[in-house]
Amino acid sequence: MIIESDRMGRENFQRHDLTLASGPQASGDASEWARAVAEGEGLSEDRIYALDTCVVELVTNIVDHSYGGSGGDIRLQLDLGEGVAVLKLFDRGPAFDPLSVPTPAKPNSIEEAKVGGLGIHLVRSMSDRCEYERHDGENVFTVYLGP
Repeated sequence: MIIESDRMGRENFQRHDLTLASGPQASGDASEWARAVAEGEGLSEDRIYALDTCVVELVTNIVDHSYGGSGGDIRLQLDLGEGVAVLKLFDRGPAFDPLSVPTPAKPNSIEEAKVGGLGIHLVRSMSDRCEYERHDGENVFTVYLGP
């Protein structure tokens, strides 16, 4: 795990970076890091909860689907300032736009409900905006949380 921090001049944001290996503990490590950084920067508990949920869901998707259990690095970049969080995740798996996944249909009963498949929907629901791009062989997914 590689952790970096530096000061961004623009709008008084603090940038934090984490690089970790894809694997079973990646989402837990990313969650612990994001919570500690966000708490240290004074983000509200509601924003920390939303940030943590997004981190866990997105890192889990990268581990399970992008790298499919094989090795690879996941890079997270978190900019925090003035109650705002901007989270970027980078991976070198096959190109895939998570925003192309349609919103799941609401089941008519508990018996019809499926387990899983709600991660991207949760991220969209908890964030103010999401963006996806493919750049230099990397998937780049950005989540905006803020006023």
